[in-house]
Amino acid sequence: MSRSATVCFAVVLAALLGASRGVAQPVRDAPGLRDRAPVVSGIAILGNKTTKSEIILREMTLHAGDSVTTDALQYCQERVYSLGLFNRVTISCPPMDSTILFVEVDERWYLYPVPLLGTVERDIRHWYYGLGVKHENFRGWNEKIFAGFVLGYNPWVSLYYGNPWIFGSEQLFTETSLGYQNSINKSLVSKGEGPDFHELRYSAAQTLGKRFDAFRTAVLEMGFSYVEVSEKREGRTAAKDGIDRFAWVGIGARHDTRNLREYPTAGMFGSASARKKGLGFGEVDFVQGSIDTRIYTPVTTRLSLGVRAFATLRSGPSIPNYEHVFFGYSERIRGHFGEELEGDNQAGASAELRFALVPPFYLQVQGMPVREFATWKLALYAAAFVDAGQVWDRHQRPDWRHSPRGAGVGLHFLFPYSAVLRVDRAWNERGVGEWIIDIGTAF
Repeated sequence: MSRSATVCFAVVLAALLGASRGVAQPVRDAPGLRDRAPVVSGIAILGNKTTKSEIILREMTLHAGDSVTTDALQYCQERVYSLGLFNRVTISCPPMDSTILFVEVDERWYLYPVPLLGTVERDIRHWYYGLGVKHENFRGWNEKIFAGFVLGYNPWVSLYYGNPWIFGSEQLFTETSLGYQNSINKSLVSKGEGPDFHELRYSAAQTLGKRFDAFRTAVLEMGFSYVEVSEKREGRTAAKDGIDRFAWVGIGARHDTRNLREYPTAGMFGSASARKKGLGFGEVDFVQGSIDTRIYTPVTTRLSLGVRAFATLRSGPSIPNYEHVFFGYSERIRGHFGEELEGDNQAGASAELRFALVPPFYLQVQGMPVREFATWKLALYAAAFVDAGQVWDRHQRPDWRHSPRGAGVGLHFLFPYSAVLRVDRAWNERGVGEWIIDIGTAF
């Protein structure tokens, strides 16, 4: 199960065991903001026993000399919460013309074993189980460390280290990952008329990035992949012997002004990347470009509209089938949720109206033995959505007239530790309906 699914289960279990409820505490206007716009003279951070103050300060969108409004304060508060390090973030200020912002945080539990139980790419027929160890805030600098393994369907082993702050004022960050996976082929093109087969993969990747400000980053990445198939038939790998070895390099950029990353209702997210896979040795040889744009526009205080458009395009003489893009796995079209579409290229679009039936509020659970699990942030949203997507091969043109599409409505539950549970009802273009229970926001 993913961390989000594990947290959802823990929240429900605690409720069933009779955890007592505290007083709901919704976000309120800060004192002094209704009649005037104070100017920030300084920032004081409280409650961060582990997290370094610099990590919080560089995520702040209000700084000395800025005017303070209720909307600006709320946005700043949600940005700090989106670090994923705190159960609760409250920013307030005294009603003075020149004022100090008081940033109070309630830290989460950072180091814990992670029971890994869940389904592979949302397919309830394919379960995995395992164990991992995760540190979400190593040394208090928001460094991420993970080591884990799973058995069952598509077993894997993974090691990961991410540091969002290296070389001090240069604001550089780095990520390192090593992985092994023994996965069942999902390409219908590779399977053909023969029996299904396994893909044995080893991978290593290194990323070096530059943070320009709270919203903009750029990355340079490189890696190496080893892919071997269990049934060595022609076409299943680029190399005739059934084993592909190739290096790759890439560049990318991201712009992110979303107010709340776990369930955005304002701001935008944009990313673009280009990768060259195959660097002079081996048979793999192609270029890949990807773009993803998401815009979230508040309509009223409780209603917002989110729209997304994305695409992945490939070009080159040798694109192995295991590098294909799919709908029906990590990307889904609601209304065609379980249908598999495969190709060299992919594009899709979505729109979703999100209405806060129960706006976000905090709940203090009495008697919780671990303090870091005693503060819950909860909310309930109703949603209406439309999805559409298309895949095509590099020698074809997309046929948008017959693109799979769907529409529907749903209820979205926001739980502590950034967990989101969605229950959706969707209908495809032929009017056929389906129920969807999924973890995480759609986009």
